[in-house]
Amino acid sequence: MPTKAEIRAAGEWSGRERLTYAVLFVLSLVVSAASAVLPPMTGVIAPLLGVPSDDWIGFIVTTFLLISGFAAIPWAYLADRTTRRNLLIVSTFFWVFWFVPILLPTTSYWTLYLLYGIAAIGVGATGPLSLSITIDSVPVRWRSTTFGLLGTAAGAGYGLGYIISGLLVEFLGWQTPFLVITVVGVAAGLLLFLTREPPRGQHDESLAELRAAGGAYTYRLKLSDVRRMWRKSSNIWLVLVGIVAIIPVASFGAWAVRWLNVDHSLGIFVATEFMTLALASQIAGNAVFGRLGDKLFRSDKRGRAKLILLCCVVAGPILIAACVYPFAVAPTVTISDLLFNPATFIFFLLLSVGTFFDAGISPLIYVSAGDINPPEIRSTAMSLHLLAHVVGVSLGTQLTPSLAVAFFGGTYSPALALICLLFFGAGALALLVLRHITGDIKVTDEDVRTRATKTRSS
Repeated sequence: MPTKAEIRAAGEWSGRERLTYAVLFVLSLVVSAASAVLPPMTGVIAPLLGVPSDDWIGFIVTTFLLISGFAAIPWAYLADRTTRRNLLIVSTFFWVFWFVPILLPTTSYWTLYLLYGIAAIGVGATGPLSLSITIDSVPVRWRSTTFGLLGTAAGAGYGLGYIISGLLVEFLGWQTPFLVITVVGVAAGLLLFLTREPPRGQHDESLAELRAAGGAYTYRLKLSDVRRMWRKSSNIWLVLVGIVAIIPVASFGAWAVRWLNVDHSLGIFVATEFMTLALASQIAGNAVFGRLGDKLFRSDKRGRAKLILLCCVVAGPILIAACVYPFAVAPTVTISDLLFNPATFIFFLLLSVGTFFDAGISPLIYVSAGDINPPEIRSTAMSLHLLAHVVGVSLGTQLTPSLAVAFFGGTYSPALALICLLFFGAGALALLVLRHITGDIKVTDEDVRTRATKTRSS
């Protein structure tokens, strides 16, 4: 029987694993920037490409997101049966390759639609593979924190995409942001060669004795395991929360700059600066709720689900208030004017606090999915939750301009306020997660221990 010290030592976080996590952090940042690059340029790119309204650009983004979400499933299934690191390298260079022709001066609307859509196939691998590798590279006590930091990278990446596109498009043209992201994508792909494929389940507490005895968890995914995954109610309710709650999050993420430009007369440059500062609170939100999730989980297996509920019910009313908050500024206003004006500073605070809370939802969903699924199926489980996330993002991205154009005369404030009501629906679904998650975690723990026992005895 191994001692507690031996079991604890088997679960330490090595320097190579930290490096792997750091590279995944960078990759998440780059991929998020690639996903966010188009919406802030809408006002410039739509007339240049000869399309009549904003929702045509939204259609490109929606297609990109949906393809990446559905592509995640076969990538993840392969990852549960082979080496995740190698698949991540291949997929990264795949999407970078298809970004290159976008830089040609002959690129039209439909060429952009096609190339961006094909690139999405490679982008789809990043989420489930990165999350699966992270779970196996990071000790259990840091899972929510590290997932939260990956969410921070995603949020910072969206901000980077905003900055690159919003600040460069008016001076250097709409293809320049694609050039910058292509170069950075190549660098991220090269960094992946420094990473390490972690053994599956190496930090799971249920496998501590097997690790300490020098054994390895060798069980591999079977089709019956996929069916068994759906018998856990928490998986179903988490998927639904991931769709409903992300719709309003995506609406703000994709169309905030356009919203300020159309409804409040801010120039694209100033609107980009303002929203970058306001949405920076998501970085803090990811980190804070990730850390809280780790602390609560130690004493209560429902702790992370409780935080999901909290984030939904707090973010909703605050962001609705931001949508209906009235203010008017001159088109020549500067970022300092906005921040030092009491009226617009209140608007800034509403946005910042609301997005601080909504930032915690996705990372907590992903790490909860890791808790309720065994090591051999985590990539597949992550891909399904990522697909749910992408469906939510796609709906939010497409729904916002469609509602604004069809029902509100092209104004975004009422469309965004209406969409934010979905936070309350997501909160109701989170209550169902709370009801089932403890039992589902217990079932997973018992299954893994049984397989580990068979491995030691064979």
